[in-house]
Amino acid sequence: MKIAGVVLAGGQSSRYGQPKMFELFAGQPLYKNSLIALQQNQLEPLIIATNASLQKKFAEENTQMIIEKQPHQGPLSALQNIMTNFPDNEWFFVVASDMPYMNADFVQTMLTYIDDRYDAIVPKQDSRLQPLAALYRRTALPIANLLIQQNKKSMKALLDQVRVCYVGFEEENATFININTQLDWAQTVKKESNYE
Repeated sequence: MKIAGVVLAGGQSSRYGQPKMFELFAGQPLYKNSLIALQQNQLEPLIIATNASLQKKFAEENTQMIIEKQPHQGPLSALQNIMTNFPDNEWFFVVASDMPYMNADFVQTMLTYIDDRYDAIVPKQDSRLQPLAALYRRTALPIANLLIQQNKKSMKALLDQVRVCYVGFEEENATFININTQLDWAQTVKKESNYE
């Protein structure tokens, strides 16, 4: 079974003020945490989904770039575009590019839930879903196509219409911390000090 690893890196970073995926964390650009976590689980191809204005800033070997035809249409549009362009892959592990604590162990855990009964495998912390650190199966593509035709762009709209396996994680699990504003870095420092 072919499982692609996808890093979503086409956002506007409007709340951050500049492309946050290139900010340095632990000595490397933030998006690399997501890419390495997928790479260490031998997912292939490795795909970076971005837009034309950011494309030249990525200097990755052994990855494929998918450039959004219309930038900033959101993750559902990106997922649809990726599934359409990689017809040989049955599953797609989609990870946002702004998650400092994304790691290979989390990816490995999620992969164990792959099952033909599901179209998506999504982490859940109490009532909070994490659709940008989740697995999506090709069987979700027709519904994604329909939603986009209806101008419905949220991942929740997709999850409401496909067969989902929700995987529970503790509320304090740092894997799902993401960086939206400059102030969010303080949260990562606090989490690091809790682990020491």
